[in-house]
Amino acid sequence: MFNTIKNYTLLLRPKNWVKNILIPLPMLLAGHFDKQALFHIIFGFISFSCIASGTYIINDIVDIESDRAHVKKRFRPLAAGIVSVDYSLILSITLIVISLFSQLIIGLDAFLIVLFYFLLNLYYSFSGKTKRFIDILILSTFYLIRVYYGAILTEVPLTGWFIAAISMAVLSLATNKRFMECSLSKSQNILGRAYTTSDASFLQVIMLNFAIGSIIFLNLHAFLVLMIASPYFYFALNIVSASILFFYFDYASNTSDDPVERVLKNYKLLFFVVVFCSLYFYEFLIRN
Repeated sequence: MFNTIKNYTLLLRPKNWVKNILIPLPMLLAGHFDKQALFHIIFGFISFSCIASGTYIINDIVDIESDRAHVKKRFRPLAAGIVSVDYSLILSITLIVISLFSQLIIGLDAFLIVLFYFLLNLYYSFSGKTKRFIDILILSTFYLIRVYYGAILTEVPLTGWFIAAISMAVLSLATNKRFMECSLSKSQNILGRAYTTSDASFLQVIMLNFAIGSIIFLNLHAFLVLMIASPYFYFALNIVSASILFFYFDYASNTSDDPVERVLKNYKLLFFVVVFCSLYFYEFLIRN
């Protein structure tokens, strides 16, 4: 019984719920704290985690055969055959229905953005992941939806510079995922993808340019929107941002193609992420 519960819990990919920390980001940067906003964030975090897990299950069902041929993915519960496909599908549908109906408690806008996330996930699972470069744009959109969802929950307006910075960052993350798949592949053609190993160098250049772009837009957002004038902040911001890039893109010591795993298993990177967040917290929330 315990093993069954454990296997179905793994099927939900709970570690990927870490991506949902993007949901409270608009609230944090806006300093918009009240009981209703906090309630919506907690409620939304749980609800979004449900629909995310539901779509992960659908993706695993669609990819079950290709995952069995993958070095790491073959250990996933469905690919390994340790959970039932039928029960997994029922669990997926249940989570998706619960999440969509719970959005109506918050409002129509929340329902529509989560519905869009679900439909885009379906397209990605059945077709989008095999479309060259389209798959990277879709993966990036999944992150942006979380940010926009958080803004809807707390009624915080998003600025253009902030969206530009986040867009560049998530495009870099998504491109890195495909870059790592190309770099680690033992065959010329990447299984289930529209890339070959020869695409690795091109993807590497693109992901680094997106990353640099995100730092530039972060500086512009801090200066033009948050009105942070301290030169020490910008010095620290760029040093810390560069450190994050160094440790995240250090694929010589971290060969995972999973963005979440690359972060959670890299303690140096986590340290600089905490420092980065602390900089914003001090300059914006405390000084202002």
